[in-house]
Amino acid sequence: MSPTLLPFTVIGGYLGVGKTTLLNHLLAEAGGLRIAVLVNDFGSLNIDGALVRAHAGDTIELANGCLCCSLVSGFAEVLSQVKARAGEFDHVVIEASGVAEPLRVAEQAQGFGFMVAARLVVVDGERIERQAADKYVGDVVRRQLRQADLLLLNKLELIDDARRLALPGVLEALAPGIPRLETVQGHVPLELLLGHRLGGPLPSSLSDALPGSGARAGDGAAPGEAPHRHGERFETWTLRAERPLRRAALERFATGLPTGIHRAKGFVVLADDPSRAHLFQLVGNRWSLESAPPGSAPAGGSAMVLIGHRGAATTQALEKLLTAAPLSP
Repeated sequence: MSPTLLPFTVIGGYLGVGKTTLLNHLLAEAGGLRIAVLVNDFGSLNIDGALVRAHAGDTIELANGCLCCSLVSGFAEVLSQVKARAGEFDHVVIEASGVAEPLRVAEQAQGFGFMVAARLVVVDGERIERQAADKYVGDVVRRQLRQADLLLLNKLELIDDARRLALPGVLEALAPGIPRLETVQGHVPLELLLGHRLGGPLPSSLSDALPGSGARAGDGAAPGEAPHRHGERFETWTLRAERPLRRAALERFATGLPTGIHRAKGFVVLADDPSRAHLFQLVGNRWSLESAPPGSAPAGGSAMVLIGHRGAATTQALEKLLTAAPLSP
């Protein structure tokens, strides 16, 4: 993998599901990450004027190192511009059109040399059944759901408990096998959206790993809504292996993880290629293995971090799953 090969996340979903809210959260939580955000329209984004460093036509540069590009001039043209500045960014995120297919957007990005990290589709928990059954747009909505690596269930506060309990069955029928994650007003840890920090210095505690886990009362919450704390819902697990892993072991690990594990990232050393590290990434059911850029992997063998719902697994069980197949001599 080239050091300039930028990871690319697609955020899809039908009109009005909450994609822009998710992007606003991403920009607010970006920290030191330099993100290029590609959007269909600047007007709906809530960008704090104090963050705007420069605004020139279809581009807004932010003081936190992020960049917003409008897609009014065309997706291909904007991709070319971002690729020419690849060294300035850590990640690219696109808010796809409400009728776009995430897989097609990802394929276009790959054609320009970007590395697709995730295809995320936001779901309106209140309207998804009606949208999927609509004779005009239902086929588009169903294709979007089936092309996701992970479904982000939004607007659940608008439905009663009975409908909320029935929703997983509805989505399983519409998009079999696609993992689902409930969100609160688009508040999702950056690790789930982008994968950053998961493959970097490995955290020793949840508070180190999850930006916003120490949120104060009222942070990002609507009036009358209980404050959202990532640390109450999510947990991280750190795994290490000093000896090289066989590819078969890694594949069984990736396909055998508990359903509550949504994201994993790290560097692994393989028994059949021990002279270099590989970058391992997993989002939902999809995982990938790429040669890591020289000098990017930590010393000491394989190391990865996983993130999922609190209590979804134990470190011991995950270690056993990772090392279930024989290791190299």
